[in-house]
Amino acid sequence: MQINYSQKQKQTTQEVRNVLTELLACASAANTPDEQISMLKETLQALEDSFLVVVVGEFNAGKSSFINALLNTDKLAEGVTPTTAQINLIRYGETESVDPIENWGLMIKLPVDLLEDVSFVDTPGTNAVIQEHEVLTRWFLPRADMVIFLSSADRPFSESENKFLQSIRDWGKKTVLILNKIDLLETQEDRDQVINFVRSSAEKALNVEIPVIAVSSRLAKKARSAMSQDLWKASGFEALEQFIQDKMDEKSRFAMKMLSALGIAAKVEAEATERIQNELRFYNEDRKLTETIRGEVDLYHDDMMKEINRSMKEIHAIFSDVKIRGNDYFEDLFVVKNIPNILKKDKNRVLFQENVLQNMPTDVERKTTELVESLGAQQQRMVQLVRLQIENRNSQFPGADMPKEILEQRSELIKRMQNSIDSILEKIESDIALNIGMKHAQAAVTAGFAIEVSAIGIGAALTTIATTVAADLLGIVAAFWVGVAGFLVLPYYKKKAQREFDEKITEIEDKLVASLQGEFTQEVDDQITQINNATRPFERFVEASIESGQKQLDTLSGIHDEIDRLRGEVEE
Repeated sequence: MQINYSQKQKQTTQEVRNVLTELLACASAANTPDEQISMLKETLQALEDSFLVVVVGEFNAGKSSFINALLNTDKLAEGVTPTTAQINLIRYGETESVDPIENWGLMIKLPVDLLEDVSFVDTPGTNAVIQEHEVLTRWFLPRADMVIFLSSADRPFSESENKFLQSIRDWGKKTVLILNKIDLLETQEDRDQVINFVRSSAEKALNVEIPVIAVSSRLAKKARSAMSQDLWKASGFEALEQFIQDKMDEKSRFAMKMLSALGIAAKVEAEATERIQNELRFYNEDRKLTETIRGEVDLYHDDMMKEINRSMKEIHAIFSDVKIRGNDYFEDLFVVKNIPNILKKDKNRVLFQENVLQNMPTDVERKTTELVESLGAQQQRMVQLVRLQIENRNSQFPGADMPKEILEQRSELIKRMQNSIDSILEKIESDIALNIGMKHAQAAVTAGFAIEVSAIGIGAALTTIATTVAADLLGIVAAFWVGVAGFLVLPYYKKKAQREFDEKITEIEDKLVASLQGEFTQEVDDQITQINNATRPFERFVEASIESGQKQLDTLSGIHDEIDRLRGEVEE
């Protein structure tokens, strides 16, 4: 039923419609339950419909007889048993009619003046004895512009009524409490005592002041039948009519209708906000997981770079000692008294290896092997920690209220991440440290000196290179000296031999260190790339979820502010 609004009311209605529409769009994208989505849609449709009063209360409180008396009809069945098994919507009609409404009840139309502006809903009892009735009542309650709550004077304000009123409070509905069957109390003192008890209990339950009107539906029906004004006044319905006239005029009804719609919006917004905040807390825990993994990877990288650099410095130190011993060797070799031995190439080769190289090849190989073992251990530690972090997060699932498909997507990404990490760990554990060491040593030496070392190893390779350089240099110097036979040139060739040996050994040192450093750095980078590739899909999913949730929160915050603004305007 369409109603006529003033221009100002139409503007307010449009603003309320706008906020409901925006909330509906946001709620639909925020995993809001279907029931609340339907509620928002129906609230939008009902904005320009007649004022809706929902009558609730426990069975046998006299809801149907109360409505019959108020509207002067007998269309609603009455009795001492739970007679209302469905919801009855009572609206204005030029003629009386009763038509079924699919799924929930009856549409009753009556030619009653009050119904031109107000529609009533007669609901089943709220007692837990009849759970299916309670579900229907709770389903219709959020759609009310006003709630009339009936309690019976013979059992006023039971514990179940208290709980039901608290559920009404959650929706922020304007509520009027009708104390029916007041004629069962013989004295005014008894009536006042019961009324005060019901009022204080209801206000405590709702945390607001609440009108309490005592009536007798039985006396009201007698008054209508006898056309007795005294009985009508004694029934309490005269006071009720005055309340309706004073408190439910057109302006008040409009305000209550808008506030009811805004109350529904506020509740849906608050629940959506809480739900998204819970989701964000959930995803932030996932983000902590990805940040922890990133931290482990960064720590692994930093530790290994330090370890590689430290090992390279130690290898430099080994070569530095060789240079010092080489200079001393040539210092002793190029003396006049040693001229007979200069041309003994094989002997000098042995002396060079014993006095200059000493254990350099094995020292370099040992440092390389130590670095390989450290690398393998650090790889295992890092990957195992990553795996443990993933397992811990999966076991601490907080059960956020999220759609099944989202949780399944997240679960699949975690499973894929776990499988990738497991594969990396299995590969590391299956490699033997020596094999890893030979792989890097061979690659380094081959890259540095273009020789094949797969059979002889790095130690033999370095020995061959170093002694060959020294022997060739000695041979050249010795041949030149014999040819010239001049004592004056001996110091010159000693310096030349020392300089060229230093240059050659430095070239060997730089190429070896650079090649080793490059190989081990590449191994670290490859390991990090594998971890990143394993975790990146899950990380992207988490970041996208957080970004989406934060945008939804920002939108809901704006809707919250708009609801508060409109409430303030309507209440003025």
